[in-house]
Amino acid sequence: RGYAPVLYLQSHCHVPSDRDRYVRELMKHIQVDSYGKCLHNRDLPSERLRDTSTATTEDSEFMAFIARYKFHLALENAICDDYMTEKLWRPMHLGAVPVYRGSPSVRDWMPDNHSIILIDDFESPRELAKYLDFLDKNGEEYMKYLEYKKPGGIQNQLLLESLEKREWGVNDMTLPNYLNGFECFVCDMENARLREEEEHKKSQGKIPAPKPRIAQFQHMGCPMPTPGFGSVDDLSGQDSWKEMWLQDYWQGLDQGEALTAMIHRNESHQGRFWDYMHEIFLKRTRQH
Repeated sequence: RGYAPVLYLQSHCHVPSDRDRYVRELMKHIQVDSYGKCLHNRDLPSERLRDTSTATTEDSEFMAFIARYKFHLALENAICDDYMTEKLWRPMHLGAVPVYRGSPSVRDWMPDNHSIILIDDFESPRELAKYLDFLDKNGEEYMKYLEYKKPGGIQNQLLLESLEKREWGVNDMTLPNYLNGFECFVCDMENARLREEEEHKKSQGKIPAPKPRIAQFQHMGCPMPTPGFGSVDDLSGQDSWKEMWLQDYWQGLDQGEALTAMIHRNESHQGRFWDYMHEIFLKRTRQH
């Protein structure tokens, strides 16, 4: 048979974003080819591509194969503000259109206002499927999503300025990668703080002490997971996603609160961590 207009390629199935639940519903309304372990309904065309020890997701043959799909479902593992991964960038690199769910700030970093399709702009998987079908049958409308590929097509000034000013690179051996770049950023900030602190001491208080930089929830926090489709109330008590990820989320918050309490009290004994965890559990139980 021919290829579907939509590609889904995931083998990490049980994730906080519960993406399979949404894609399963979408599949009722439009043809989706799924090659990964999640919702698998089609095999890759060669044994070599099916063997992950020889063909990775950066493999040229693999990339050429998936580039034939107009739409790539790009649903992140988790919905966090600064979490955008290859699921988004790979289809854009290949000239396909990502159908995206993930970072709420994704619009800020797109080349223009018409380069990706956001799942949450649609009331339901059915409505999204109707729109994808419309674009699939109307080439002129579809190609508008690829206008940014033309010379001068990137209109987002924030993106252009950030690319120009960043101190890390991609596939550029003369620059640190983003992980090393972030580590260098942290070191630079800490060295600057130490210099300010030294100046403060030397001035005997005439120069103000450096302001503390304390991580807040919005710096790296993720909202409570929600089902990929429907509401929590619709799920059975034995639903595996509900049992795993909601519990994991609250446990993670409790662990963070316990560690914060230890840091503020300059404590390091492991037993105190579990004491705090027990106190937090009792407090949460009383609140409910």
